[in-house]
Amino acid sequence: MDMKLKRCVDLLLLCFLMVWPVVDTLNGYLYYQDMAWPSISAPYKTLGFVALLGVLMIYHVKQFLYALICAALMALCVFYQSVSYGQAVESITWAVRGLLTLVLLFYLMGEAKQATSFWSLKKLAGLMFLYFFVMSVNVTLGVLGVGESQYAGGIGGKGFIIAGNEMSYLMLASASIVLFRLAETRGAACLAFVFSVFLLFFLMKATKVAMLGICLVFVFALIHNGYFKVSRLPTVYLIALVGGAAVVVFGYPFIQSTGLWDRMLFLYTLHGGFWGALLSGRLSFLGEAIELIVVPFGFWDVLFGVGVDHLLAVRGSLVEIDVVDVFITFGVMGGVLFYLPWLLGAVWSVQLLKQQPRYGISFGLLIITIIGVSLTAGHVVNSGIASSATALLIGYLYRLKTRLPTFKEEA
Repeated sequence: MDMKLKRCVDLLLLCFLMVWPVVDTLNGYLYYQDMAWPSISAPYKTLGFVALLGVLMIYHVKQFLYALICAALMALCVFYQSVSYGQAVESITWAVRGLLTLVLLFYLMGEAKQATSFWSLKKLAGLMFLYFFVMSVNVTLGVLGVGESQYAGGIGGKGFIIAGNEMSYLMLASASIVLFRLAETRGAACLAFVFSVFLLFFLMKATKVAMLGICLVFVFALIHNGYFKVSRLPTVYLIALVGGAAVVVFGYPFIQSTGLWDRMLFLYTLHGGFWGALLSGRLSFLGEAIELIVVPFGFWDVLFGVGVDHLLAVRGSLVEIDVVDVFITFGVMGGVLFYLPWLLGAVWSVQLLKQQPRYGISFGLLIITIIGVSLTAGHVVNSGIASSATALLIGYLYRLKTRLPTFKEEA
């Protein structure tokens, strides 16, 4: 293997991933300015997907075969949808998103097994911090009136990012790895300070997933850090009381002043209670989708799905519950492929329990939380802007699992 050429390839891939959130921001800017420009994000990521396949074929043949099998199965779904329902343009877009996540993850898996790899834990966490930084800039711009708000009436901010809910997931995933990395290399005080800074941006984002998710991730990061010991239980109890009081005292005026409280009350009334408000009416979307699309399903529809294009044609929008959207559009086969990174992550978390229990517990809880987000708010497994973040998150977990005996040397 030519090490100089391999390093050039890794540097190019690093640049591709670093520019990723900037491309999505620029794409959104062009979209909101009503310029007659086609999407620059989709071709950018498609080219990256093709290039990654080539790199896998050269440097990691085993992982390339895995990717080829996944691509063939996804192509089979798209072919069936095109023949049975007339078109599959949006389905192809979704397929590329899912496959890009898998191909990048397979590459990171291959690299993790190398004695010396360009893709260290520090570098993966640094990429995630860059993602969070770019998204935070967008949130701030949106709140300041430059770009778009998250909701009508100026509530929250998303700046120049088109998909606000996908942006929430991207921020949550990237913040998780940054906090976990700090938990591995720094103390609890540093972790708490960074969390407080992150929390400010999540409050400005003003989505339920973002605000609740980052608080849970902070607890998981403390577990990752090994902070919860019997001798510290009184301290933890006191911090929980003070922190809870601070959230009530300072949090309520904040969400009231931003209009978020009024929105929550509106959703509570509109959708008939707590669960309706939490899911933003998705239960009614689910009932409609089952009646119009799932009930008439045939055997091949169950296996390969009816396609994104058909779902949009029948009811005009997604259900926004990932497992339902993926099952309807890509069937059981596609559903397994879209959720494969998280299934692998769950297996690796269990394996990590045997090496370092607190790491296994923290990553296990994080994966359960993100799957919960996928089942309630959606826009996780089929995300366009966050597909690389998913690969980096699960790739970080895999590298930590494989390098744990020498972790101190790498840190």
